[in-house]
Amino acid sequence: MNLSFLNQWPIEAALAILAGVLILLLPRLLHVMVAAYLIAIGILGLVAFFYGAALPLKAIIALVAGFLVLLRPAVLSYVVGIYLIVVGLLESGLIRF
Repeated sequence: MNLSFLNQWPIEAALAILAGVLILLLPRLLHVMVAAYLIAIGILGLVAFFYGAALPLKAIIALVAGFLVLLRPAVLSYVVGIYLIVVGLLESGLIRF
């Protein structure tokens, strides 16, 4: 199966927009939407890995963060803050794995 469309379609951007709209419409579901978004980003990274791409550390971090937020909603701000810092450092190249 050819998954080259994953590189062409802005799936992560579409998920972010959808999550943002749902959070604005249903603010009580903030932790669920954030968890779902993070888990979806992690799954997309794993799907790409299974079809030959390098395993992105961002995908594993997103999965862990998503399940933490889903299981422990009280740690949402800490998990999201740490996730954003780590992903920012990875994307900027300041840390590498």
